[in-house]
Amino acid sequence: MEGRMNTHGITIDLTAFGARVLRGVFPTISTVAALAVFLSCSLPASAEPFDCGHQHCGLLAREGNPDIVIGVVEAVATPKQMNTVFHWARTHGYWQKLPADGHEYLDFTQLLSVSVPSAAGAKSVSVLMTREEYNSGPLKPGALVRYAPHESFGNSAAYRNAITHKDPVKESYWWVLGCVAQLCSPQDTSCRSRYRQGRFSWHTGHQLQLNTGDVLPHGLVIDPMTLLPKTPEPNHS
Repeated sequence: MEGRMNTHGITIDLTAFGARVLRGVFPTISTVAALAVFLSCSLPASAEPFDCGHQHCGLLAREGNPDIVIGVVEAVATPKQMNTVFHWARTHGYWQKLPADGHEYLDFTQLLSVSVPSAAGAKSVSVLMTREEYNSGPLKPGALVRYAPHESFGNSAAYRNAITHKDPVKESYWWVLGCVAQLCSPQDTSCRSRYRQGRFSWHTGHQLQLNTGDVLPHGLVIDPMTLLPKTPEPNHS
């Protein structure tokens, strides 16, 4: 019973536990194992933004994300993080319509990480917007935002040309970009309570499974325009 065990940064003195067991404070050594399991389950799992090693860099689709995503801004990617995501994406069959050398990638786009709840816990989702749009009103961590694909606004050629100036390189980025708008400021809990976070179809408003994009059984339905729930929340009792 000598030694220590470290679980999620919390050190358990097994020697002390052993002494208590012998004194009858804890009936069996299984208490130590049970405590370790408890600590493992009770500490929240954290999703790391732009995690290319385990979460496909947070990308939901090989090109542009085709659905509405509502979540909380976690982080704004640094140039180094953006380059890491770009090279991982190109190497693994994502963003194949973009210039292989990443020409104008850092100048024309900005990558954000948005925390979105799912059945398996919060997941970091990476979304791409134009740098011009980002600079017009920088989004702060903690803000509730909505990402929507350009298709949901009709993908107006006039609007696209106004942003890309018919530059073929910039137009190639257009198809992986979306529109990100702030719904609620970081501290506005009253505003946030009006919305439901998740992935939703921009056609119907049906809630989708975060990883697959399939319709979520018994999920919510939101109005794709107002983003407010259209149906009562499901009763799981």
